[in-house]
Amino acid sequence: MIICITGLPGAGKSTAGRILGRMGYRVYELGDIVREMMRKQGIKLTPESDKRFTTELRRKHGKLVTVRYLLKRVRLSGNGNIVIVGVRSKAELDYIRKHARIATVAIVAPVKLRFARIKRRRRPDAPRTLAEFIKNRDRKEESWGELGAIKSSDYIISGAGTNAELKRAMTEMLSAEGTS
Repeated sequence: MIICITGLPGAGKSTAGRILGRMGYRVYELGDIVREMMRKQGIKLTPESDKRFTTELRRKHGKLVTVRYLLKRVRLSGNGNIVIVGVRSKAELDYIRKHARIATVAIVAPVKLRFARIKRRRRPDAPRTLAEFIKNRDRKEESWGELGAIKSSDYIISGAGTNAELKRAMTEMLSAEGTS
């Protein structure tokens, strides 16, 4: 089974993925694929370079480029339960659904909490202000169809609480899917 996790930046997607990873799932992050491609091409990671690179990558190779790349990689690594973190659109979910049984989970959290989390990561592409975060990160994700992925998810789980609360919600989701 594949569990696809979606949500806006800083909502708790990676934390949910790590929780499932500790439960024995293999975890893949779509954002890591883009950052890996940028590193291989010697492109410094900044908010502007990330946006330019990803936009150009999607323009040249289609909106499903990272999902297609990942599914090829996953097939090479064998079968089993996996988690794909950072699915950006309903089209990506539909593409994955054509290839495997999936459950979709949207992790949601308030914008100020998400911004605080992004700032704590101290990544080079982190926005400096809340306004920049909303303009450059949220709107970019929304333009790629993130809200469609969130709305079409099988489960909507709050990422605003503690890690223990998120683990409990993820465990309940697995139980409902019959995979716990």
